[in-house]
Amino acid sequence: MQNILYSIGYFTFLYPVIMSVIWIVGGLFFWWYKERKKQRIKFPGDWPAVTLLVPCHNEAVSLDATCDALSRLSYPDLRVVFIDDASTDNTADLIRKWLPKVPFFHLLRLTNNQGKAMALNCGLQGAVHTPITVIIDADTLITTDTIKWLVAPFTYRPRLGAVTGNPLVYNRDNSLENLQTAEFASILGLIKRSQRSLGRVLTISGCLTAFRTDVLKEIGGFSSRSATEDIDITWSIQKSFYEVWFEPRAVGYIQAPRTFKEFWKQRCRWALGGWHLLRSHKNIFSRWYWRRLWPVYLDFVISYVWSFCLVLGTLLWLITFLIGIEPLGLSPFPAWYGAVISFICLVQFAAALLTNHQYDSKLYHSFFWVPWYPLFYFSIGALTVVWTSYRGLFGKLESAGKWKSPARNSLPGSW
Repeated sequence: MQNILYSIGYFTFLYPVIMSVIWIVGGLFFWWYKERKKQRIKFPGDWPAVTLLVPCHNEAVSLDATCDALSRLSYPDLRVVFIDDASTDNTADLIRKWLPKVPFFHLLRLTNNQGKAMALNCGLQGAVHTPITVIIDADTLITTDTIKWLVAPFTYRPRLGAVTGNPLVYNRDNSLENLQTAEFASILGLIKRSQRSLGRVLTISGCLTAFRTDVLKEIGGFSSRSATEDIDITWSIQKSFYEVWFEPRAVGYIQAPRTFKEFWKQRCRWALGGWHLLRSHKNIFSRWYWRRLWPVYLDFVISYVWSFCLVLGTLLWLITFLIGIEPLGLSPFPAWYGAVISFICLVQFAAALLTNHQYDSKLYHSFFWVPWYPLFYFSIGALTVVWTSYRGLFGKLESAGKWKSPARNSLPGSW
């Protein structure tokens, strides 16, 4: 029994350290060979027509800033379609005020709330007649050239199915927001760079991604059988032998959850979407031609096993400590291994500063939060995986993507 606990302890310590090293090396490799020189992507002379879909559900608080940013895009052939999924606030009225001002703005209003995936499918079938479809969240602010960076790779890569952008946290007023700023730069950004270097991506960023429209229609659009439609569509595209790319220069500014309640809801939805991925795409092992997806899937399985080891090992330590016997399991009080993980996180964030500084000149302000980040990121992530496990493994997949928009704060009227 003692040997088993020691093995679990070593695994719990080594897994995040090894993955951090992989993310650092892979992210720096991507930056050095594919990102460092801006001229590596040449903008075409003729741009393909693009339809930009913006799914909305009770987004009136932050939508004005989004509309303002979209009205000033530099893309030459663009239609923007707002899909109002039966909002109960004045989302539709706010969009209507913008329609006379911006001729390429359009509104598609659904009378019944169907969830983000089905709302996007309605827009895809009824309002998209262009070769490229770009999707952003209603609170995502994009720069004037973001669409060009997303679309350019499609002009010379015929097997490209999707290009996902680089989301950066906009609001950085409290400690929770700063921790998420560090996460998006030093975790999510490096992960996408390293996964792209290895050939397959776990998930696009649902808040900012461009798709080849015929590929979306070929795979049947977005699935409502997942709490996170972005993970599911990524795997559906790659299982159909199309590539998914990450383009860090396609920057989008997002609003991170401001309260722990909203943050917990978001992370539970992400964890639940991971369970749905494991259920919906386990058939990749039935076909040899899907073998390139096996490492990504297995790594995801290992990360969920690691979450259980961390939570249950810590719980065992607390129980044995409270009943007065020699503590067994994983101590929640960091010792030397805590220092090692914090050091690795500092190195990881330094790599993030190197790769992302050109897009976020104030990123270094979040450096103070990095030593605290492992406790925050790993513990919350592990807890949400365990918390959602029963619903994720045994809950119904039908209408799993039904959404409720998080609480938003108003954003600046100009960007």
